[in-house]
Amino acid sequence: MIVCSILLDARASGAGLPRRLAALRPLRQRRDLRLEVLLSDDTGDSRLLRLASRHDVRRVATEGTPLGDRLNTAVAHSQGQVLLFPASGRPISPGWLVDTLADIEHHRRDAVVLTTAHPSRLTLLWQRLRHQTLTDTLCVSRAWFERIGGCDPSLDYGALSDLITRLHACQARVTAVEA
Repeated sequence: MIVCSILLDARASGAGLPRRLAALRPLRQRRDLRLEVLLSDDTGDSRLLRLASRHDVRRVATEGTPLGDRLNTAVAHSQGQVLLFPASGRPISPGWLVDTLADIEHHRRDAVVLTTAHPSRLTLLWQRLRHQTLTDTLCVSRAWFERIGGCDPSLDYGALSDLITRLHACQARVTAVEA
């Protein structure tokens, strides 16, 4: 069984970080999954040390750089062969994760994007104006992540959507699955 690194960003998660970490607890308690959770932190907030310790999360100190650079730093400290970038406010089904990891491990897919119904243009515009991050969960093999150079370090809110676009452009086998 392969190791999956779940990557979160303290600044992008904001006040919802405790809920996001609590939502990962059912996944981490499963015996058929090997997971590690990493939290990139450029906030300097001492409360995050206690929160990371309570949830058994490895905290990676980063500088005040864009999201793409912070995620790249967290990936550099991870050990997983698969990288999972969960969307905020969306629970991850254990069944979906087990199937996705098996597909990536057996080279049937290179990346999987868990989406909800495609948002309208107005919703996308609203998210962009409010500087909200990608609302899709991305699970990608580490090999493909490294092959395309990781996240664009100069991008902030569009870092993950740009990563998905580049995966498609490089002919990675990316599958979109609706939740």
